[in-house]
Amino acid sequence: MNQWNRRDWIGAVGSVATGALMPRVAFGETKAESVCGIGIGTYGLQSLDLEAAIRLVGQTGYDAIEITVFPGFTGDPDSISSKKRKIVGNFLADSHLRVCALMADLHPSADEAAHREKTEAFRKTCQLGRDLAPDHPPLVQTVLGGKDWESSKNLFRDRVGDWLRVATEEKTMLAVKPHRGHAMSRPEEAIWLFQQLGESPWLKMVYDYSHFYRREPEMSIAATVGESLPWTSYVASKDAVLKDGKVVFALTGEGGEFEHAEIVKAFYAGGYRGDFCCEVSGQIWKTQGYDPVEATGICYRNLAEAFERAGVPRPAKSK
Repeated sequence: MNQWNRRDWIGAVGSVATGALMPRVAFGETKAESVCGIGIGTYGLQSLDLEAAIRLVGQTGYDAIEITVFPGFTGDPDSISSKKRKIVGNFLADSHLRVCALMADLHPSADEAAHREKTEAFRKTCQLGRDLAPDHPPLVQTVLGGKDWESSKNLFRDRVGDWLRVATEEKTMLAVKPHRGHAMSRPEEAIWLFQQLGESPWLKMVYDYSHFYRREPEMSIAATVGESLPWTSYVASKDAVLKDGKVVFALTGEGGEFEHAEIVKAFYAGGYRGDFCCEVSGQIWKTQGYDPVEATGICYRNLAEAFERAGVPRPAKSK
C-alpha cells in the first residue's frame, strides 16, 4: 500500500499540475456574475432512462443535473457508448442544463485488486465527465464508507491519494462527502484527509447538513458551514427528521426541522459560488409508491424558495 504525506503530494501532484488547467472551484465558479445554481441528481430517477431524466430536470426549472454513475445505473460509464454520449450531450444542451457533478461510489478497500478496480472506475468516470462537458468537466463526488474513523483514516488517506493522482491527471475535481453512517462523518475528518494529501485544489469536500443534523455533540449550521466553507466545492441538499427515535432522510424542504435558506445564505455570504444539489435518498426512492416526477418538483420548489428567502441569485436561463 502506498504511504502518502503532505510533502509527497506537494512534489508528486505539483509535477503534474504545473502549467495545467486548474479546477473550477466553488468560489466564483458558476458564471462571471455572482450566482449559485440549483441541481438535482439522477440517483432518485432510476425508473427513467437518462435522456428522460434530463428532460424532466430541465423542464422543472433546474440549472444543473448530477448524474449517478454507479455500476448498473443509468449513468454507468460502461453502458454509455461514444455515440450515446453525444446524444446525451445534445439533450443537456437542449434542456439548458449543466452537468454539475457525477455521483460515484468509491469506497477505499484494503484489497489491492478491488482498489485497482475502483481506481479504473474512477478514471472512466472522469472521462465520461469530459465527454459530456468538455469545456467544464463536472466534479466527481463520493462517500468513503467504513465504520470507524480511527481505524480507517490511514487507509482512506492512501487510497484517496491514489485517486487524487488520477484526478490531477484527468483535470477533474474529486469531492468526498462526510456521511453520518460512515467512518468519515464530520467536516474535521475530511479536512484531516485534505491536509494529509497536501491541500490539493483537485480534492475538496461535499457539504450535506443532513449528515450533521441531530448529532452529539450538536453540529449547528453556522458552525459546520464556517468550518467547511474553505474546503467545500459542492453542497448536497436534503432533509433529516427524527422518526421513531431514529434519524431518517426526507425530500429537500419537506422535513421542516432546519432551514435550507440559512445554509444557502451562509455559504453565499462566505463566497461560495457553486451549486446546491437536491439528493433524493434511497430511503425514499426505493419505497413503494415513490413518484420521481412529483419528488423532482417538490425539491425544486422548496430549494428555489429557500434561495429567494436567502436573497441568493441564480444563473439566467438562456432560451
